[in-house]
Amino acid sequence: MKKTISLFAAAAIAGSAFAAANDALITFSTAGTDKYADGSAVLDGECYALVWTAPASAGVTVAANGTSQGGEIVLVAPVAKGGRCPKVVFEVNAGDMETKYKGGSWSVMLLDTRRWGSDGVARPAGTVDGKVQVVNATGAVAGGNVNVASATSSSAAALSAVLASSATAVPAGTPNPTITGIRVVGANVFVTVKGTVPYIQYGLTSGASPSTVTEKASAAPQTGASAPDEEIVLVAPAKTGGAFFKVQRR
Repeated sequence: MKKTISLFAAAAIAGSAFAAANDALITFSTAGTDKYADGSAVLDGECYALVWTAPASAGVTVAANGTSQGGEIVLVAPVAKGGRCPKVVFEVNAGDMETKYKGGSWSVMLLDTRRWGSDGVARPAGTVDGKVQVVNATGAVAGGNVNVASATSSSAAALSAVLASSATAVPAGTPNPTITGIRVVGANVFVTVKGTVPYIQYGLTSGASPSTVTEKASAAPQTGASAPDEEIVLVAPAKTGGAFFKVQRR
């Protein structure tokens, strides 16, 4: 009896791996080399988003914390490899295609989810429970259509390279950063900042007067604090005669 139950269980698990004949298979990829706004090639493990735009919507707007308006981010795939998105095939339930995603259009975005560590090295933030938490900028994949087919007749569509250059929106309620301390240690200025959030990257700009604070001062941006009362420290080279500083999103 135990052997029979085990065989039935194995068959049920194996059967669930196959798509239903009337489900939709959505296939996408990019040709590369995909790049960030600064011109550097997309890092391995970076995220691409399969996006559904609602009928009559002007387009999907993605905020810095990964939320969206005007449609839905249906899938976030942290799959970038060698500067491009390899072939991704995503199955959408037939019932959802007839209800949630009826009408509208499908597209693919490159998401810039880089976070800079204390070592100044950028790494993709990845996903939490399949959702992205940090998005600095996005770039829509152009030059081709996302391939949508039934589970029995799908084909891959190789699309063009993409540039993630559109800064994401800042969510409502995001606090403004406040400089709480500044000190010079050797050849560097250490600026302590409060009121940052973990889904935005911050950096320093400087100038000789308050009205000319436009020069990028800190080399690498830093991810905001994970707790409301936590402070971060931004470092910039000290200038002869002093300078004024401002904390800005990078």
